[in-house]
Amino acid sequence: MPCGLVEVNLMAISLTVDKLEADGTIRVRHTFFGDTLEECEHLRDEHAAGCQAFGPALKRGHKGVIEVAEEVDEIPEWTDDDED
Repeated sequence: MPCGLVEVNLMAISLTVDKLEADGTIRVRHTFFGDTLEECEHLRDEHAAGCQAFGPALKRGHKGVIEVAEEVDEIPEWTDDDED
């Protein structure tokens, strides 16, 4: 990168974490959104600290979860219609 230029990420990040059951099936999917991957990972870790099912799976690493990060156009907004 040329001197004086700053790289700016204009895309948001989606971190999808699938929790693997003992038999290898996926029954629960968490998706964390942020401006950076680090922000998504922080949200994931905060959730794992308070969730008795997700926390232990995350600690097992690749044997407990599958993680996929991707760029998205924007972080979705929650509305009352999302409750249905």
